[in-house]
Amino acid sequence: MVKIRDLRKDFKKYNCTVECRYLDIETGNSFGIYGDTGSGKTLFTKIITGLAGNYSGSVEIGGTELKKLYRKKLGYVPFRNILYGNLTLKEMSVFLLKHYSIDPNEYKVKMDWFSEFWDIKRFDGYRISELTDGQLQSVKIFAGLIHSPSVLVIDEPFNGLGEENSVKFRDLFTDIGKRDVTVLAVSSNMSSLELITQRTSSISNGRIE
Repeated sequence: MVKIRDLRKDFKKYNCTVECRYLDIETGNSFGIYGDTGSGKTLFTKIITGLAGNYSGSVEIGGTELKKLYRKKLGYVPFRNILYGNLTLKEMSVFLLKHYSIDPNEYKVKMDWFSEFWDIKRFDGYRISELTDGQLQSVKIFAGLIHSPSVLVIDEPFNGLGEENSVKFRDLFTDIGKRDVTVLAVSSNMSSLELITQRTSSISNGRIE
C-alpha cells in the first residue's frame, strides 16, 4: 500500500511546489494522475521514487517510510531514457539482475512472462540505442519490472507506444496487480489513463487533488 500524508516539497529550480495532502493506493491497485505539461507530474514521481528528498510530510510504502525503504522495492519508468545505449537488451537485463542480486538465469523467465504483453524477445540482440521510440518504451517498462518491485511508477506510459496499447497496459497492470504490485502512472493523456487504471486524480500547479 502507498500512503501519503501532507506531502510538500519546493522545487526552486522549477519554480514549483508539489503538494499532496492525502492519498492511499491499495496494494495491487493501479492509480493514475493526469495533468498538463508543467503541472508537476514528473517532479511528483521523483519524490515517490526517492530521487528527490528533503520533503515534509510522509510517504509510506508497505508500512515503511520511503526514506528508509530498500530501493529494490521500487520500479521506475521515467519519461526520458536512462538505459545504457551501448548495451543489448539481454546485456542490459543481465546487468540489472546482477545489480539487484538476482540470478541472471531469471532473464528468460522474466522475458517469457513480459512477452505475453509486448513481444520484445525479437529485440534480444538489439542495442538500446538502435530501438525505435515505441520499442524503447516497452523495454523501459520491462526494465522497471525485471526485479519484481512492490511499486511501479511510470511517467507518461504511452510515450512512443500510442493509445492503441491501452489494452496491453490494462492487461499488464491486472497481471502484476495479482502479484501484489502497485502501479502509479502519471500522464497528460487523461482519457487513456482512465482506461488503464482503477482510479485517477489530477495535478495542477504542483497540487494533487
